Amino acid sequence: MSETWHADQRGDGILRVTIDRVGESVNSLSSESLEELRELVARVRGDSAISGLIFRSGKPGNFVAGADLKELRTLTNRVDAYETSRLGQKVFDELEALPIPTVALISGACLGGGLEFAMACRYRVADSGPKTLLGLPEVQLGLIPGWGGTMRLPGLVGFLDALPMILTGRKLNAYQARSRGLIHDVVSPEAMESVGEQVVTALRDQADLTAAAANLFRRRRKPLLKRLFADSGLVHTYAIRRARKQIASTTRGHYPAPLRALEVLAEGRGRSASVALQLESDAIADMAEHSVTTETVRLFFLQEDAKKSPTMAGVDAQAVRQAGVIGAGAMGAGIALLLARKGIHTRLRDLEPEFVGRGMESIHALVRRDLQRRRITHVEATNTLDCISPTTDYTGFKGADLVIEAVLEDMDIKKEVFAELAARTRPETLLATNTSSLLVGDIARDVPNPERVVGLHFFNPPHRMPLVEVIRTEQTSPEALAKALALVKRLGKTGVIVGDCAGFLVNRLLAPYMNEAGYLLLESDDALEIERAAVGFGMPMGPLELTDLVGVSVARHAIGNMYEAYGDRMRPAPIWDRLRQMARPEGRDTLQLVDKTGRRKTIGQMVPGLVNRLRLDASITPRALTREEIVQRLIYPIINEAALCLQEQIVDSADEIDLAMVFGAGFAPFRGGPMRFARTTGIQAIVSQLDRYAGEHPRLAPGEPLRMAARDNSFDSIRQCVSAGAVV
Repeated sequence: MSETWHADQRGDGILRVTIDRVGESVNSLSSESLEELRELVARVRGDSAISGLIFRSGKPGNFVAGADLKELRTLTNRVDAYETSRLGQKVFDELEALPIPTVALISGACLGGGLEFAMACRYRVADSGPKTLLGLPEVQLGLIPGWGGTMRLPGLVGFLDALPMILTGRKLNAYQARSRGLIHDVVSPEAMESVGEQVVTALRDQADLTAAAANLFRRRRKPLLKRLFADSGLVHTYAIRRARKQIASTTRGHYPAPLRALEVLAEGRGRSASVALQLESDAIADMAEHSVTTETVRLFFLQEDAKKSPTMAGVDAQAVRQAGVIGAGAMGAGIALLLARKGIHTRLRDLEPEFVGRGMESIHALVRRDLQRRRITHVEATNTLDCISPTTDYTGFKGADLVIEAVLEDMDIKKEVFAELAARTRPETLLATNTSSLLVGDIARDVPNPERVVGLHFFNPPHRMPLVEVIRTEQTSPEALAKALALVKRLGKTGVIVGDCAGFLVNRLLAPYMNEAGYLLLESDDALEIERAAVGFGMPMGPLELTDLVGVSVARHAIGNMYEAYGDRMRPAPIWDRLRQMARPEGRDTLQLVDKTGRRKTIGQMVPGLVNRLRLDASITPRALTREEIVQRLIYPIINEAALCLQEQIVDSADEIDLAMVFGAGFAPFRGGPMRFARTTGIQAIVSQLDRYAGEHPRLAPGEPLRMAARDNSFDSIRQCVSAGAVV
């Protein structure tokens, strides 16, 4: 009996196959399931009574999510990876060669190997549900499509449309997929079965299935220019050259998969199928042994594990049906939109009608953008907006299952809001604060039933950033924590449980990174070299540009809080006070450390004069700093602070730190996160280097937890020591 492909043969000649992998929450393709599919195809080929084949999923919201990554994780040598690629290619070739109509009824995620399977079927019909997404996201895991995707996708949508899909891993909804020719039709979920049967019935007696399908499905004509250039070799060559430059600019050479995918596409263009597939398999074999693949796959599994936290066991993910958000600024409005997208009726409250109005304007703008990009339908847009009720009072809050506060970072204001919420909600209502710098325990101190208070720290912008820190206080109940985690998962975010401390986890670890940039700014004879070193290491932007993004005043305030909480290792660089004074002539930041208005980034116009004055005051002579020194002084303090977080039990594991820093701060994914980077580099080497720097800069001295981890190049010893009750 097949573990994945469950066939139902009736008297009408149609073999209906339900894809439902036993014992798994989603459908994925392993070597075993591919062999089972090969047997099924052989059975169909040898049975003249079967005149049509329909594939459908038995798992709601999921067609086939892709290759079995658990198996993929074990393919660390090129031989096994090559053979797995060739197996999938052969099975899909045999499926494609069947002389009868084969129909894939796509409902839910159809990604990676799942889409490669669907493309081997002769016809593809998708439902209009919001969970239906099609794409080849392999490059995001350091891989490329390996089961014929680099050959079949260009054949269906054209070379020019296939390039961005394969090189970026972009996903399409059903309507976008139909407009590009990837699928034949979009129907309602209720009509899928009957439409599949109609397709088989209409086409099974036709001699030329391709011509017959053209009459059955009305294909949208592509724009004239696109049709003229679709097969132009010159246009393709130009597109390849431009894509290569874009990849170099975007990846900075850190991620080999997009470039390797481009090479396979370029070399396979116009070649026979056998040559194109051989190129694909050779590339898969090479990528399997690459360190970037290892780290990106590991991060994927860390993210998946976070979704299965034992804390959430037995908690109903749909328990939150009504919610409230206090504060209609950028964060509050973004959070309200996240809730509404999941069908949660949300009251968005602020003090003044104009504040609420601006919040609703930003929500409408985001919804319009999704409509324009065809990410959602008009019905979905209407349903989302119908779930948001703007208000200036607390009407309706008694029925809320959850309220999230997102007002100004002021303790007095937040305490006042929570006092009002305690009076306006039920005792069991989950109360959450989106604070990024204040202690959740202090906010909850005077709240009745403080066990229901948690922190939900969304990152800006909340509709895009994937991480949410779920902050537990000493009083937070396991039930409240589980409910908060379940909500985060329902919103499609990655949640990490974090202890209640100044800066929580991500901002606490970023503080020494940004602060050290202030010291380096005075020492370096080339300020932009600080930015280049950080970006060259793999950070999404340099620390100076990051300071501009959050605002000089906000950054200085945060660093001041860190100094107050953690002492001399967070002592603010002298430049931050001076910059704050210059940046707020009218209560707002006007100073930019990095000027991006020209063709090239330059240092902000007012910065050099200020830096020179501070150098004179401190008797500092600038010098040429190597990128190695800059990187070490920026990154090693992050690792030192992370070890202290483990000692203080702010998080439970080094893996959680890696997950939080990659998805919350953009820490170089190809390096696996700061803790993985530390182990790869050698923790003892990091300790030794910090000791050398500490001679001149005492704030950089490594802490005892990091020294302990250096003994066996593992952070596990810190946790084991804490668990045993020993003093680190």
